[in-house]
Amino acid sequence: MKMKNLSLLFLTHLTLFFICVCSQNIAQTQFVYKWSETYCNKDTPVGCKQIPPLKFTLNGFWGTDPNGNIQQGCTDPEKRDWNKVFDTAMINKLSPFWPSLTKQDPKDMWKEAWNTYGTCTMERFKTPTQYFNRASRLDSEIGDLLQSHLINSNGIVPCDSATYNNVEILNSFKQVSNNKDVSFTCKDINATHAYLNQVTFCYTNDAKNFVDCPTSVTNKRCRVQNIIVPRPSPPKPIKTTGEKLGPNSLWRSLDNYVKLY
Repeated sequence: MKMKNLSLLFLTHLTLFFICVCSQNIAQTQFVYKWSETYCNKDTPVGCKQIPPLKFTLNGFWGTDPNGNIQQGCTDPEKRDWNKVFDTAMINKLSPFWPSLTKQDPKDMWKEAWNTYGTCTMERFKTPTQYFNRASRLDSEIGDLLQSHLINSNGIVPCDSATYNNVEILNSFKQVSNNKDVSFTCKDINATHAYLNQVTFCYTNDAKNFVDCPTSVTNKRCRVQNIIVPRPSPPKPIKTTGEKLGPNSLWRSLDNYVKLY
C-alpha cells in the first residue's frame, strides 16, 4: 500500500512537472505570412495549382519557447470531428487569407497546422476552433498587408523590374507591428538582390499584443540591400491550330487570372 501511494505521488508530481514545462515553453506566438509568387515560383518550386494571388497568404501560426524555437508535435488528447470544426462559416473565414496554393485540400492543410503547431498552444487555445478564430482575428487586425501598408503607405508595388531598399521594407512592416521588431526573409538572386519571401510578426503568448521578435528570429532577417516583390505572371496565350474554338475557350485562362484579383 505504501509503495502504491509513493508511485501515485510520483506520477502526480511528474504530471505537474510536464504541465509546468509545457506552460513555460510557449513564451510567444508567431504569425507568418508568405509572398505567394516567391513561394510558388521563385523559391524551390512547390507546384502551385494556380497563378499565385497578388497578396500575402498565411504560412503558419505557432507558439515558440523563450529562445524563439517553434513548438510542434504535441499531442491532442481529444478526437476531433473535423466536419464540425470546418463548417461553412469557418471555411469562409480561413479561405481568403489561408488558402492552399498547392493541390492539397485546404481542410487537410488546416488540420495539419493544428496537429503540428496548434496542439502546442492548447494552454491558450483549448480547441481547434479557438485556434483558427484567433488566426482569423489576427489577419483581420493586420488588414491587407500589401495594399494597405506596402503600397498605400510606402509605394512598394509588386514588380519584377522594381527594387526596394531593405530598410524601407523593414520599416513598412514595423508600421504594422506598432514599431515592434519583426523579421522578414528573402530568396537570394545574387549578392545584391533578392525576392521578398516571408514576414514574421511576433505576439504575446496569448496572441493579443505585438512584441519584439527574439534575436534568434531577427538574426535570420534578409540582409540583401535590394529587394524585389515579384508579381505573378499573366497566363500564356493559348496556341491555336486553326480549328474553331468554343466561345469561352480563348479567354478561359485570362478569366481565371482576373478572378484571382
